[in-house]
Amino acid sequence: MLTDREKLILHFVAILTIIRVSGVKDKETILNKMIDDIRRERCRSVAMEDIPDILEEVDEEMQSAQLMFKELMEDTVWSMTGKRPNTRKGWEDLK
Repeated sequence: MLTDREKLILHFVAILTIIRVSGVKDKETILNKMIDDIRRERCRSVAMEDIPDILEEVDEEMQSAQLMFKELMEDTVWSMTGKRPNTRKGWEDLK
């Protein structure tokens, strides 16, 4: 069984996915409303003041994961095609 914190994280990620895929307007308002509803209906033990910290941690992890997935996809393309993606634009990273 998931903890209330885990449920909040699960629903937050699902909401983000739905919002991005559907292209709704006023994303911030919808996201905040849905998080409030989810906390009230499914995650009552999570304190309101803890939610910003939890969501910030999730956001940081998602950003880190995005970099990892990008590298994994590049490796997958390389293994399938034999063509290594050129990710370098110049020598700036060696200065």
